Amino acid sequence: MKSAKNYWLLLQTILATMALPSIAFHLRGIKLSEQFSPIINQQLSYQLVTLLLAAVMLMVFSYSRKEVFKTYFQKGDSNRRFLPAPYLGIKPKPNETWKKAGIEWALIISLVTGIVIYLQLFGEESKPSLAKLAEVLPLAVLVALVNSFVEESICRIGVIVALKGVYDDGKIAIVSGLLFGSVHYFGTPGGFTGAIVSGFLGWFLAKSILETKGIFWAWLIHFLQDIIIITALFAIG
Repeated sequence: MKSAKNYWLLLQTILATMALPSIAFHLRGIKLSEQFSPIINQQLSYQLVTLLLAAVMLMVFSYSRKEVFKTYFQKGDSNRRFLPAPYLGIKPKPNETWKKAGIEWALIISLVTGIVIYLQLFGEESKPSLAKLAEVLPLAVLVALVNSFVEESICRIGVIVALKGVYDDGKIAIVSGLLFGSVHYFGTPGGFTGAIVSGFLGWFLAKSILETKGIFWAWLIHFLQDIIIITALFAIG
């Protein structure tokens, strides 16, 4: 019956993940303040609702598998080894830790995200000025902080808590990547390219949590990507 419990937790995680774009859709047109654009009003409403959802899901994860939850829902140890993934071109490096690899991959992933967002959102008539980007940046940072926490709590911690001990870490990371990528097909970045980029990110962030036994790198790297994405959305909205 242990596996049934695991799969029930995974199902709850999948449903909560699928609920995220649905919540965003149903909050279109919500106005919290007249001084904000429609996209900012929607995002602020969305963050409030999904933060509540994440809090509920974290309580479910903690109650259902307390020891696994406590193991991974913490800062973690950046001195742990960064494991290679040859099938994705991540080759082994002697004694490489997350303290070094985390910084390198944060920069690489942020660069890729920036390019994808530029190509998908910024046309000839929708390139915001630097002044506009600077204007929306503080609010975008706040929203990114909450959004990255919500998605890491549900899409990463949820999958890990549900499947730890059922599958090996490599398969758990793949499941997280598939879930994260599929739900982003309809998000930003979107389409096939967005799904592939988001799927890789989901896999990589799950890998970081499993290897460091903590969410620090996953949350930080996700946060950086959300700053790029949300700043762009707010600037053109």
